[in-house]
Amino acid sequence: MKIRNATGTAAVSLTALLILGACGSGGDDGATPPGSGNSEGAESTAAESGSGDAAAIDAAITGWDPCEVLGDSFNAMVESLNAASANELLSKKTGGGVLPDHAMCSTDVTWAEDPDSRAGNADGLVDISLVPEGSEEDAATRFAELTDGYRELYEGNAAEKEIPGWDEGLLFLGDYGVGDTFIVLVRDGSYLIRIGLETGSELVAGGTGTQADFTVEEARDYLIDTALPGVQSAVTARLEEEGVITGG
Repeated sequence: MKIRNATGTAAVSLTALLILGACGSGGDDGATPPGSGNSEGAESTAAESGSGDAAAIDAAITGWDPCEVLGDSFNAMVESLNAASANELLSKKTGGGVLPDHAMCSTDVTWAEDPDSRAGNADGLVDISLVPEGSEEDAATRFAELTDGYRELYEGNAAEKEIPGWDEGLLFLGDYGVGDTFIVLVRDGSYLIRIGLETGSELVAGGTGTQADFTVEEARDYLIDTALPGVQSAVTARLEEEGVITGG
């Protein structure tokens, strides 16, 4: 399985697969899964809260301003991965845009600046989305649709890794024309969490130009071990605050 269209080399593909297969808590080595706090793994929002109705969760998330709920998670990610700068957060509620079922918080990020030319900056994008559905079955169907779409986006040239500790979870790493890009998608009961991280860099192949100030391993581990559980916690806290679910 190739990782980059630009090189198409078996060496790059093998490197990417080895990188994805050697996580800490996100790996397959029996360590604690992300956000779980125990060896049983992360539970769905409804299950861990004691009660929760999928339709009510769907309705709640649909009404949210995404960046109001996800802004702290977004800012923590940009800071932890050493971004040089980031534009103002853009909030898109469900019902609009190319992906109407996504409640999305996103913005352009400059990961590293070229001292000689702005054109040489490592510019990318970060987006965090919630995709609510009316039932766990509908969410599972949407998870499958989206993962198939990501494989088409990468044109088959991406490494994939399962993310344990969730109802379903996959991480993709490849380049669809904007530098090495991560997409993580997990299902938490009746809603999905999606995080996209465009690095604007050639981290896997070891590019010679301006590169983001983090490694593939650091980004992978942050997404799996910190970003996803952080988003889940923010969602759970807001749902409890609104009385949609109850603490259990």
